[in-house]
Amino acid sequence: MANNPDPPIVISGGSVTIEYDSSIFTPSGNGKHSNANKKIGRVEVTVNGNTQTIDVPNGKVTVTIHYGDP
Repeated sequence: MANNPDPPIVISGGSVTIEYDSSIFTPSGNGKHSNANKKIGRVEVTVNGNTQTIDVPNGKVTVTIHYGDP
Protein backbone atom coordinates (compact mmCIF):
# COMPACT_ATOMS: atom_id res chain seq x y z
CA MET A 1 0.00 0.00 0.00
CA ALA A 2 1.39 3.41 -1.01
CA ASN A 3 1.72 6.18 1.54
CA ASN A 4 -0.35 9.30 1.08
CA PRO A 5 1.80 12.16 -0.21
CA ASP A 6 2.56 15.02 2.14
CA PRO A 7 0.46 18.11 1.45
CA PRO A 8 2.27 20.92 -0.39
CA ILE A 9 3.41 24.14 1.21
CA VAL A 10 1.42 26.92 -0.45
CA ILE A 11 2.52 30.56 -0.51
CA SER A 12 -0.01 32.87 -2.11
CA GLY A 13 -0.67 36.57 -2.48
CA GLY A 14 -1.90 39.61 -3.03
CA SER A 15 -1.15 39.63 0.67
CA VAL A 16 1.20 36.92 1.93
CA THR A 17 -0.39 33.66 3.08
CA ILE A 18 1.62 30.55 3.89
CA GLU A 19 -0.16 27.22 4.33
CA TYR A 20 1.56 24.11 5.67
CA ASP A 21 0.77 21.11 7.86
CA SER A 22 2.01 22.17 11.29
CA SER A 23 2.11 18.53 12.44
CA ILE A 24 4.86 17.83 9.87
CA PHE A 25 7.07 20.90 10.48
CA THR A 26 8.18 21.67 14.01
CA PRO A 27 9.34 25.09 15.26
CA SER A 28 13.12 25.51 15.17
CA GLY A 29 13.35 29.10 16.44
CA ASN A 30 13.25 32.59 14.95
CA GLY A 31 10.01 31.92 13.01
CA LYS A 32 11.49 28.90 11.20
CA HIS A 33 9.99 25.41 10.98
CA SER A 34 11.73 22.31 9.65
CA ASN A 35 11.67 18.54 9.24
CA ALA A 36 15.03 16.86 8.60
CA ASN A 37 13.23 13.73 7.35
CA LYS A 38 11.65 15.53 4.37
CA LYS A 39 13.09 17.10 1.21
CA ILE A 40 11.68 19.22 -1.58
CA GLY A 41 10.95 17.22 -4.72
CA ARG A 42 9.24 19.73 -6.99
CA VAL A 43 8.40 23.43 -7.13
CA GLU A 44 5.34 24.71 -9.01
CA VAL A 45 4.98 28.43 -9.66
CA THR A 46 1.76 29.88 -11.08
CA VAL A 47 1.73 33.51 -12.25
CA ASN A 48 -1.30 34.96 -14.03
CA GLY A 49 -2.66 31.45 -14.65
CA ASN A 50 0.57 30.11 -16.19
CA THR A 51 2.26 27.29 -14.25
CA GLN A 52 5.89 26.26 -14.45
CA THR A 53 7.02 23.07 -12.73
CA ILE A 54 10.64 22.55 -11.71
CA ASP A 55 11.81 19.14 -10.47
CA VAL A 56 14.37 19.29 -7.66
CA PRO A 57 16.15 15.91 -7.68
CA ASN A 58 18.68 16.80 -4.95
CA GLY A 59 16.07 18.49 -2.70
CA LYS A 60 18.04 21.74 -2.56
CA VAL A 61 16.23 24.88 -3.62
CA THR A 62 15.84 28.44 -2.38
CA VAL A 63 12.73 30.44 -3.21
CA THR A 64 12.92 34.15 -2.50
CA ILE A 65 9.71 36.15 -2.65
CA HIS A 66 9.93 39.94 -2.61
CA TYR A 67 6.87 41.75 -1.30
CA GLY A 68 5.90 45.08 0.13
CA ASP A 69 3.10 47.55 0.59
CA PRO A 70 0.90 48.08 -2.49
